[in-house]
Amino acid sequence: MDVRCPNCQTSFILGNGDSVSTANIKDGIVYLTPKTIRNENKGSARLNALKEAGIDVEKLQALMQSNSDISTIFADDDPILKQIGKGGFIKNNELFRRWITAQTFRLIRGKDGWTAAVRKRYKTDYVFKQTVQELELQVKLQRRGIKKDRRFLFFTLDDFISILKDLDRVSCCRHLDEYELNCLRGITSLKDLLDFVNKHRRTFIFSYRTTFLPPRWLNCFKGAGAYYTLQNIIRTHGLILPGCNSMQESLNTVESLYNEIVSYCPSQRRWDIMMSMLTTVIQKTGFELKF
Repeated sequence: MDVRCPNCQTSFILGNGDSVSTANIKDGIVYLTPKTIRNENKGSARLNALKEAGIDVEKLQALMQSNSDISTIFADDDPILKQIGKGGFIKNNELFRRWITAQTFRLIRGKDGWTAAVRKRYKTDYVFKQTVQELELQVKLQRRGIKKDRRFLFFTLDDFISILKDLDRVSCCRHLDEYELNCLRGITSLKDLLDFVNKHRRTFIFSYRTTFLPPRWLNCFKGAGAYYTLQNIIRTHGLILPGCNSMQESLNTVESLYNEIVSYCPSQRRWDIMMSMLTTVIQKTGFELKF
């Protein structure tokens, strides 16, 4: 009996218990309804289509016909399996730090703007903790051999030293003496700076009333927030920037501004320009982020 799919004309072999209705017979050919097409037969049809396209399906076919583990179709050194085995998930570089995006959106929704919201929400002790956490993470990235992460250009060694010097001035405990300040100024690596901070942590103690936010920290914090938020709403939510015709053109526009800003030395980088782009985009498009 010639049994076929009514859509793709693929021939099938009926299994035990399968039956067909004579209402689906035409010109001596039995056409199965979707409910009577067995999954095994659909899988075989797909394998045949892959073979005809020149794709080697030998391992996949063996896997479908056995109870073998899916890892048998991958090479032993497959990077995806390594990620799953090590961390339990596959890293998605398209997410671009979603937590920062949510945090930035809450801040720019303040009636007085991002900067005013930051000054109202965060105090000096938060700045110190966030700065040290960022420093620790950058040192970890360097230990792993990662050298081109964007983090290194939002918070640079020069930025860290400037922020710590400002924080030292408002500490309520003790302050770095001239010798220690000279040591701080002369540090040339992130690892040495982290060692310095760990050694002098008791210097950086702040009253809960202290609200001073170092200008350099505000600038770096603003840049990272604006950049990753723009990346996120374009890549994840498909937002097209005003004046652009596509997602790729929008991403290119953001990257162009980013490259222009980082072409200057750390003390002259105006990340408020990136934040201005973000707030203008949101105002013109009416974009709303769903948390």
